[in-house]
Amino acid sequence: MPVECPCLMAVGPQSTNQATKAICIARTYLKLSEDVDIAFQPEFIHLDNSDSSGLSMPIVKKARRETTDEKAAANVQSLKVAAATDSKVLAGAIANAARQSQRVQMVAIGAGSVNQAVKGIAIARQYIENEGIDLTCRPEFTDVDNEEGTQTTAIKLLVLVEQC
Repeated sequence: MPVECPCLMAVGPQSTNQATKAICIARTYLKLSEDVDIAFQPEFIHLDNSDSSGLSMPIVKKARRETTDEKAAANVQSLKVAAATDSKVLAGAIANAARQSQRVQMVAIGAGSVNQAVKGIAIARQYIENEGIDLTCRPEFTDVDNEEGTQTTAIKLLVLVEQC
């Protein structure tokens, strides 16, 4: 009998960051598997008895794919996301890349920037929902150089384009 994947719910930057890190950790454990991977497809939810919204992050099971060829690497748009990044502008860039069947790779350091990146994906999914394409996100940990010349851990969010 197939097992249903969980759905994470997040309200605010800290919980969005924690949920994304939990998916990164799960993907790290799943790398031991030869063929199983997970991704998520963020969407906004309305919270009961409130004017606030949160993020639903349903996890989807995927086949593991390694993208090491140069053609795939050349078809990736790389973006750095900050806590001050406008999520609607970011969503526009993601949606435009998706329309051109181009992958987007975002790097985010800190809860605020991870929150803006995930919100950007959720908004981009709304922008393109009537165009027969959808987005899936595969987050992972990565090391990046900072201004002091040392390395810090960031979250890399690879946004994949899927035909509906």
